[in-house]
Amino acid sequence: MTESLLAGALNHLVRFQLTGCTHSAHVAAHLLDQIADRSDVDGDTRTLYGRMSAALEATRGNARHV
Repeated sequence: MTESLLAGALNHLVRFQLTGCTHSAHVAAHLLDQIADRSDVDGDTRTLYGRMSAALEATRGNARHV
């Protein structure tokens, strides 16, 4: 299950990077948060995904919805 969440997050992250779509940034952040909340993911990875989610949410105000 974690692999499909990560694949979805990366898909939306790439879409955000290519288009600036704020919805994709939000979805990627949400999926990364879901992974970060899983107990079967190691602590360093959970921290990394949590930080990435926060960074994506912070950039939403500077991007555009496509």
